[in-house]
Amino acid sequence: MKKPTTFKKPSRFLMTGIVSFLMITVTMAQQREISGVVSDAETSEPLIGVNVSVAGTTTGTITSANGSYSLNASTGQNIIFSYIGYESVSVQVENQTQLNVTLSMSTEALDEVVVVGYGTMKRSDLTGAVSSIREEDIATTKSSNVIEALQGKVAGIDMVRSSGEAGSGYSILLRGARSLTASNSPIYIVDGIDYGSNININPNDIASMEVLKDASSTAIYGSRGANGVILITTKKGQVGKPVISFNTYYGITSPLGSVPLGDADYFLKMTRDYMRTTRPEYDWDTPDADIDVRPGLSAMENIGYAAGENYDWIDAQTDDFGSQQDYHLSITGGDNKTSYAVSLNHMLEDNFIPNDHYKRYSVKASVESKVTDFLTIGNSTFVAYSNKVDGRGINYNMNPLTPAYDSLGNLIPEPNDRAPFENPLIDQDPNIYLNEIIQTDIFSTVYAQLNLFNGLTFRSSFNFDLGFNRNGFFRGEYEGIDRLSQADIAMSSGYKWTWQNVLTYDKDFGDHHIILTGATETVSARTERSYQGATDLLLGNSWWWTLSSGQQDLLIAPSGDEGYLQLVENQLASFIGRIHYGFRGKYLVTLTGRYDGASQLAEKWDFFPSASVAWRISEESFLQNAEALSNLKLRFGYGTTGNQSVSPYAALGSIIRTPLYYEFGADPYLGYRTGYLDNPDLTWETTTALNLGVDFGLFANRISGTVELYKTHTKDLLQNRTLPPTSAVPEITQNVGETENKGVEVTLRTVNVSGKDFTWSTDLTFAANTEEITFLVGGVEQDIGNGWFVGHPISVYYDYEKTGIWQLGEEEQATLYGREPGDLKLRDVNNDSIINDLDRVILGTPRPKWTAGLNSTMRYKNFDFTVFVYARMGHMVSDGIERQWSPDRRENSMERGYWTPINPTNDYPRLDPGLTRSGWSEATTLTYKDGSYIKIRDITLGYTLPQQITKKAYINSLRVYVTLKNYFAFGKYYSQGRYDPEYRGALSKPIPKMLAFGANFTF
Repeated sequence: MKKPTTFKKPSRFLMTGIVSFLMITVTMAQQREISGVVSDAETSEPLIGVNVSVAGTTTGTITSANGSYSLNASTGQNIIFSYIGYESVSVQVENQTQLNVTLSMSTEALDEVVVVGYGTMKRSDLTGAVSSIREEDIATTKSSNVIEALQGKVAGIDMVRSSGEAGSGYSILLRGARSLTASNSPIYIVDGIDYGSNININPNDIASMEVLKDASSTAIYGSRGANGVILITTKKGQVGKPVISFNTYYGITSPLGSVPLGDADYFLKMTRDYMRTTRPEYDWDTPDADIDVRPGLSAMENIGYAAGENYDWIDAQTDDFGSQQDYHLSITGGDNKTSYAVSLNHMLEDNFIPNDHYKRYSVKASVESKVTDFLTIGNSTFVAYSNKVDGRGINYNMNPLTPAYDSLGNLIPEPNDRAPFENPLIDQDPNIYLNEIIQTDIFSTVYAQLNLFNGLTFRSSFNFDLGFNRNGFFRGEYEGIDRLSQADIAMSSGYKWTWQNVLTYDKDFGDHHIILTGATETVSARTERSYQGATDLLLGNSWWWTLSSGQQDLLIAPSGDEGYLQLVENQLASFIGRIHYGFRGKYLVTLTGRYDGASQLAEKWDFFPSASVAWRISEESFLQNAEALSNLKLRFGYGTTGNQSVSPYAALGSIIRTPLYYEFGADPYLGYRTGYLDNPDLTWETTTALNLGVDFGLFANRISGTVELYKTHTKDLLQNRTLPPTSAVPEITQNVGETENKGVEVTLRTVNVSGKDFTWSTDLTFAANTEEITFLVGGVEQDIGNGWFVGHPISVYYDYEKTGIWQLGEEEQATLYGREPGDLKLRDVNNDSIINDLDRVILGTPRPKWTAGLNSTMRYKNFDFTVFVYARMGHMVSDGIERQWSPDRRENSMERGYWTPINPTNDYPRLDPGLTRSGWSEATTLTYKDGSYIKIRDITLGYTLPQQITKKAYINSLRVYVTLKNYFAFGKYYSQGRYDPEYRGALSKPIPKMLAFGANFTF
């Protein structure tokens, strides 16, 4: 018999669930969407990235590119708006659905919190020279190297891109160069830890960048701070509901400018003039049509001439365009206890030069948890993998009369029978030529912070930095070319760990504010390197993986051996202290000291102190009625920093193996010699610096800026000094020489228009620096072998000075110098009628007299428009393009007007059958040019779609934009037919311009 159906009593859990569901339903019924725009109270500019959260809940969001936001809230709840440098605002929800909010800057002008060494500080409390880059300026950087964001945005930084190859970096100087042979690059500190020079972090993962420029700011980094410090703070999680962001762009790249390489008509013109010079049956009155050029051409050139060939070798070696792509996905969120941030990035750059590309994959994750009221722990981990293939670049030597392919479509191995130039298209095949660099980095920091009592915190951080690099090179054989296959592989792997302990006491006592910082830091690094190479590979199609098949070992390793293994270790220990005192927020003093010990020096320990003071004049009572003056602060600093960037074993000396064997009796033995001499007195390179600065703000900071005057003096320069041959020792690392830098920097920000629908602001930077050597070893005035001269910059162009071309009528004077009309005329400095090394002079320097940047941003409703202009003026370049002129026609030439009796120019000398390009030492005198230029680095037009449209697609905000990067350049150098002037034209791999289309999504 079937039992009757019974109903069990609802469980306690079920009842709880029903009640919860009803409560949620009621709450949701009361909630509604609140949206609006957050803007600056003074300028009316929309504020990007403002934290908007519902008090007491995990509901939150951030404002989009046009300052808009939306979230759900109920009547009676409070919505909190907070933003760094602004006063937070709390608004209670009533019956409205639209809530626009304006935020005012903190009551202390410019109270933005900035990162300084081993801590943070309000900008108003700073006593040193510190520049900051806004988050939006960082995020808009379209480059594989985020450091590009500093160019023209920070006064005092001189940056030059190393080349146009995919994934290339920058050389960077901050307030000039100081060292002769040691590093002049600043150090990069990421989240408090030294990151090294390979900054492979995506711009969208960075929250802020600060640049410490004067010794009072950098002395806290002691032995590593002489060249400046760049602090990078990455993004962390924030309280509120998860925020998903996706940023992407696709760029089309192509060369900026072109090279006027001679075509077939120009080559034939040179051939006719060459024949007028060398054959008695022709002279300068002979018409071109009466000259048979065939005897002056090679066999292959004659074939091309008969076929009417005019081959464009530059076009053949390049694609129509390249591309650059970036994809970045992130998610951030958290509650009052734990916050998190995770991001994924893929960056891909394909050059318009075949077989030259760069790709990078990276993951960043950070989490921070407030375990108790007094203990916070966290971790930040960054993992990056990059693959770079370095192509051969453009070859400009090829003859336009000889094509790359034969009639069957096969590559001609050596198209130019006048000179043995290999067909450059052969090495564009990765199966024949490949230079691949793989880099893997893991950078992870764990930390714990104790809030011991009010004002006193202790933070302990441990970072582990693991890196692996592999550089494989292969160049195969090719039928018709007399070359052996070659392959080698160089690998390095290493780690570095850093342990920091920082104790900070930050407390107000009435009118007195004190910040005490004490820290210890220990760094230990270990790197293992290996190399192996071989030639004449039996298995010639396996790149570098079968070196054992090589029939000859390759003697090109740095140690001089067929292969090597190398271990490098170094350590650094530091004790750090800083005292900051402020009285009534207007009289400020900062004292800093660091005691460093470095393993690579013989005298391992040294102390680096600094002191700085500041007076906030605008806070004085006698200026309280100066309504136009918003801020005025005077700063002065003095300090000492160091440099220990030399080989880890520079003080110890070395021996290396010679490539020869020596026989003693019947057996051969290896030979060894001294590599470099030991130096038991090797010590620190030290820099002392003065800095005078003024910070100002006018008309409620509608106009604001800084002016810096500085002077640095560096002594005991770390130098790899070459010794005389009689010493039987090649070199030694010593402390010799002194240098000096002095200059001025100006930063200016203006809010030109501030309206409801339209805003316009500009940022201007200007810097001028004078760099000179003040002392060389032995008190000499010059070291010609190294190109160093007292009273001049470290890097100069020292050569003969071209004054023109010897002309007809000057035969008698030209004969005194062994010249004739049409030859180069060089300056005879000592008037002895002989041109020799005594006539070489300093012609110029690659250091600019001044640099400047101008960034202009306009916003009209949902549109934004930005233009960035950069100028680098007053420097000289040695133009490799000018070396492409060939007086004997062995190679193709630049299309230039050269001297003939009927064209008496002073630009280029006559054709000379006995003068080869490679053997013509005086050709360098043609290359020195004024390298000054102005570039429009960036033009961006963006549009943020209205939220009523994006919400339908569940998108909180969507901005689309188009960018012209590096598209326009002006200057003498560029106007004469060049590639991008930034790096002397970057001849083999031109720096590209780019047209990019992008979008920023927030969900």
